[in-house]
Amino acid sequence: MIRATSIHKHYDNLHVLKGVDVEIEQGEVVAIVGKSGAGKTTLLHILGTLDKADQGAVLYDQQNVNELADKQISSFRNKHIGFIFQFHHLLDEFTALENVCMPGYIQGTDRLDVESRARELLDYLGLSDRLDHKPNQLSGGEQQRVAIARSLINNPDVVLADEPTGNLDTQTSQDIHDLIFKLRKDLKHTFVIVTHNQELAGRCDRTLQMADGKIV
Repeated sequence: MIRATSIHKHYDNLHVLKGVDVEIEQGEVVAIVGKSGAGKTTLLHILGTLDKADQGAVLYDQQNVNELADKQISSFRNKHIGFIFQFHHLLDEFTALENVCMPGYIQGTDRLDVESRARELLDYLGLSDRLDHKPNQLSGGEQQRVAIARSLINNPDVVLADEPTGNLDTQTSQDIHDLIFKLRKDLKHTFVIVTHNQELAGRCDRTLQMADGKIV
């Protein structure tokens, strides 16, 4: 489903990615691991079109997203890619329901349809009684589940997660790990996860080990 070939990325004089090749199959849960500075997050951002490679190609079902104009890339990203970050990036002034709906509103989907799907996702994630709560009224685990629901609202082809449990306690982290694999089983979603958590990496279908800008 995703194929990245010969990916190079520089920041100033730092060669961060050095000819990385990656293939992701539909329905896989793939972990990317390695020490800090290995290039994991940079690779994830390039796969997610949040950043562009200096060299190489990123193909989604044979479409090279590097060839799209900025406006086209933004639309593609919102429709096809979901994101989960270590820090939830929820909008403080909006409720859980409104936060989940936001990518759907941006996509231009009918408002009632977006809100109906958001309610279904939040109910599926055990948050049906928290729809009207704002982020500061939710626990860390609840905020992350809201962020997961938001990542799924447009039914993306792939969800990219950067240290999705790095800011959570052990039990809450375990609950989120279980949830990721439940989503894959029930909803057939594909996940690519940057993580330092060995327990999570061990549960994934494949683990890509990065060092010094390469997959080793």
